[in-house]
Amino acid sequence: MDEALEAPADSVFRLDLSRSKLTEIPKEIYQFKNLQELDLSKNKLVNLPSDFKFDDLRILNLEKNKLEVFPECLCNHPTIRNLFMGKNKISHLPECIGNMRDLIVLDIWFNPLEDLPESMVNLRNLRTLDLSGISYNKEEQEKWRKMLHWVNIEFEAACDCNN
Repeated sequence: MDEALEAPADSVFRLDLSRSKLTEIPKEIYQFKNLQELDLSKNKLVNLPSDFKFDDLRILNLEKNKLEVFPECLCNHPTIRNLFMGKNKISHLPECIGNMRDLIVLDIWFNPLEDLPESMVNLRNLRTLDLSGISYNKEEQEKWRKMLHWVNIEFEAACDCNN
């Protein structure tokens, strides 16, 4: 962060704040208006502020934090292409995720996701959906493979969850 703060704000395109023990987003990052890649992985974030917004953000890494709820402010980021949220505590995705139409990779492995929203069918650019470490039965897996037939979905081996 110190190095980025010393550079002209409009010349910062990538910022790595991983392993910084962050419990909240530093206000200083909002000066980097041209930010395209932000790594906030391996911190202690429980949420994102509602005003979290970067017009050119393409890659966002929130893996290994303490998020319990998918930050709905991300639904207003039409430019995000790669979203990494694995190893958090997110139990559901909001319907508004269908607004993230540029999304190519959604990596949400090892979260206690109960189901996926129907709006996922709007993600026509999505190519990879990582649901590893989440137990879905064969019927649920088949349902999502059919609904998102253009997406490579990574599942765990099907469980016998309903029996």
